[in-house]
Amino acid sequence: MEDYSDKKLMKLVVERNTKAFRLLYQRYEIQIFNFIFRYTGNRELAQDLLQETFTRVWFAAHTFDLRKGNFRGWLFKVALNNTQNEMSKKQYSYQYIDVTEMKDSGHEPKYAEKEQPDMKLENLELKNTILKALGKLTPHLREIIILKHYQQLKFREIAEITSTPEGTLKARFHRAIAQLKEMLEPMDL
Repeated sequence: MEDYSDKKLMKLVVERNTKAFRLLYQRYEIQIFNFIFRYTGNRELAQDLLQETFTRVWFAAHTFDLRKGNFRGWLFKVALNNTQNEMSKKQYSYQYIDVTEMKDSGHEPKYAEKEQPDMKLENLELKNTILKALGKLTPHLREIIILKHYQQLKFREIAEITSTPEGTLKARFHRAIAQLKEMLEPMDL
């Protein structure tokens, strides 16, 4: 069953196959966690929203259109909607993400073993600075950067997830890049 496509696994999930659901969870847990964590800046909240996202996938599996078959896009849409709903409750504020917290979470790739200590520190500081700047963007600009750059989704996929025209997303992406560049330029990065 491990070599089944997402579409095939979702068909089994609709039939309430828990093994298929576990496989989908294992395939996408880290991607969805990283997306939510980068969006919220809060590890505990990201863990809760990850569980809530997959709970919704289980209960809303019947709404997945097997003919379209883009499970990854559908899953990110569920995660995005879930995260936006939670963040709109205004009891949370967007926080800057400490890179050491991300590394400790076990959900961020580890540095290469051959990397020298001074390079590790430089990379850590650079990532921290970039994530701090990312946290200063508005939610719409932050989400396009996270989905496009960190999750490596195509604009077409992001358009499906966010129900936003591709042209609008491209404009937001370029605006976000310009704002990040403006924030990072004084640091000569």
